[in-house]
Amino acid sequence: MTCEKRLEYRADIDYLRALAVVAVIGFHYDLPGFGGGFVGVDVFFVISGYVIARLIWSEIGAGSFFFVRFYERRARRLLPALYLMILSTGVAAWFVAPPDDYRMFFGSAVSALLFSSNIFFWLHTGYFDLPTVGKVFIHTWSLSVEEQFYFLFPVVTWLWSRRFADPTSRRSLGLVVAGTVALCVLNELWIKQSASAAFYVAPLRAWEFLVGSIVFLGHRWSPVRRPTRLLLASLGFAFMLLPVVAFRPETRFPGFSALIPCLGAALYIIAFNQEQGRPSLPFGTFGASLGRLSYSLYLWHWPVFVLGRAALSLETAGLASTTAALLLLTMLLASLSHVLIERPARDRIEWRGVPGARLIACAAVLLIAIGAHGYSNGGYAQRFPQSQARMLRYNGQTVEPFYRAHSCFLQPDEPLSAFDMKDCLRPVANKRNVLLAGDSAAAHYDWGLRSYFPSESVHLLQLTVAACAPFVELKQETAKSCNQANRLLRAQIKARRFSGIILSGNWRFYSEFYDRPGAPRFHDYLRSLLAAAEEVGIPVLLLGPSVEFPAPLATTLFNYEQSHLPVGKSFMPIEGAFKADDRMREIARSYPSVQYVSILQAICRGRQCPLMADPETPITWDIVHLTPEGSRFVVAQLKPQLEAFLGRLQTVRSPDMEELMAGDSVPRPSLVPSQVQ
Repeated sequence: MTCEKRLEYRADIDYLRALAVVAVIGFHYDLPGFGGGFVGVDVFFVISGYVIARLIWSEIGAGSFFFVRFYERRARRLLPALYLMILSTGVAAWFVAPPDDYRMFFGSAVSALLFSSNIFFWLHTGYFDLPTVGKVFIHTWSLSVEEQFYFLFPVVTWLWSRRFADPTSRRSLGLVVAGTVALCVLNELWIKQSASAAFYVAPLRAWEFLVGSIVFLGHRWSPVRRPTRLLLASLGFAFMLLPVVAFRPETRFPGFSALIPCLGAALYIIAFNQEQGRPSLPFGTFGASLGRLSYSLYLWHWPVFVLGRAALSLETAGLASTTAALLLLTMLLASLSHVLIERPARDRIEWRGVPGARLIACAAVLLIAIGAHGYSNGGYAQRFPQSQARMLRYNGQTVEPFYRAHSCFLQPDEPLSAFDMKDCLRPVANKRNVLLAGDSAAAHYDWGLRSYFPSESVHLLQLTVAACAPFVELKQETAKSCNQANRLLRAQIKARRFSGIILSGNWRFYSEFYDRPGAPRFHDYLRSLLAAAEEVGIPVLLLGPSVEFPAPLATTLFNYEQSHLPVGKSFMPIEGAFKADDRMREIARSYPSVQYVSILQAICRGRQCPLMADPETPITWDIVHLTPEGSRFVVAQLKPQLEAFLGRLQTVRSPDMEELMAGDSVPRPSLVPSQVQ
């Protein structure tokens, strides 16, 4: 039994879907020229807003709209292909996913089945996260946003139809435009409060769907003249392609930046709205065919990429031929999914007399039960020997207590008010107070330093913020509290609140990032920081770049023990860290109060660096961050340098020490966020 008659087919809409999915795949596969390809998702949101508004308003106008039928059609359109992808990926992940990743896999699968993976990844995606098997469903966040839109939008539209007999009237359209603008502004403002919420939370992205709805409601004003339509189509293409090429993952997004691709998609649809005389499209037939595959392509491209690379060595995974093979496999799986699952499920209401909605509901219950069981059983760690499971016991959550997260080490979305001034920054009388300052590459030394320093004579303070370079003269938006924390650091140095300071950071990254053409110079900001301490005579222990590997060390070791396949250069430290080390050593020589310590020279022999802190613990749990045992191991290798540093320190009693001991009078900077200069 086939479903009801559809609206007029729009090949230009499928062509637009093809552009969007190619942009997303190009970005995820790291293809040249697709640095901003993530905007393809925003184009999809505009398309969905247009298509759903067109469908609902057409049926309301014909008196044939029913909520149950709408939701049932959406379920048949989206869910069977999603279920196939989840089930197939789960089987493949069994062979390559470590326990913690597999547990994350099941949790994200259940959230995708419950249309809430955007919330799941908003809550579970953190600063330390890497594209692992545990995040193989992260691309479903946009599907959940769309599904949440599908739940709410029909209700709002039906209520709107009760108020406005003609939804295309100027008053109705004006109110929709005003609401869209308000939500866009809210999205932009929310980036400062929580960039991840602004990205993942559906209400903050709703304005993009409304842009598509406005295009439909303004159909009567769509141009008819061919030159005008060609101009709008060309502008639309330019507005969509420009951010694909020019944007980067660090671009402030979504907010006003997302307006560019959204307006591009809107202009494109407007250009093709009128049926007669639609402009022709280059490679139109191929583009429309690819667009019809876009949903299946979107579903499969990321699992194929993640699982394919997880099963290969670093060198093999990085080959252009490997990328081409993964793209071909994506196309094959998407085609099979479209022909065998997606299209039949969309076209048939029943299968052998059983309603399709009932089959979908039963499949959902079964998959949710499987996912819940896998999550509650910790990703079936018993698949592997205990020693291998212990090798992977650390992740971004398990190391938090060792890094003193959420109190002395703030995550990018945490405000400075979350910092525990009394516990983390208050000096102790009659002790040598040492401040550990920097980003996560400073926080990971806290456990080792606390274990090493004699507690009866040395008190370790800590001021660390993730993704925040400890440069007192640089304004940054990489973390919410970064600028405030650096102002606090500068105030603490000027007031001599401690006997000495230990500085560390992700120097390899900063040295490369801030030395790009047109960007500020790394050495200028580092010199400014060291000069601030030199000016007031505070001894500085400057820790050089940490050992950094090209792939997550713990996972690579695990996979090697499982397969014994060659790992190539996966165990070789990144060469850029050694270059940054040499550069920092030269900078430090200009400051008598600065004692430079090369971590790489202390723990490595030539270019060979240790992989394990003990027989069951890698020195790092990801690419660069130390495990607790790794922290102790590295600090133990620095014993001569640390003894020399402590010997330079005095037990300082600043004039207001008694006041500091009596209450929390640590100077706080203004809490007004700074803007990037």
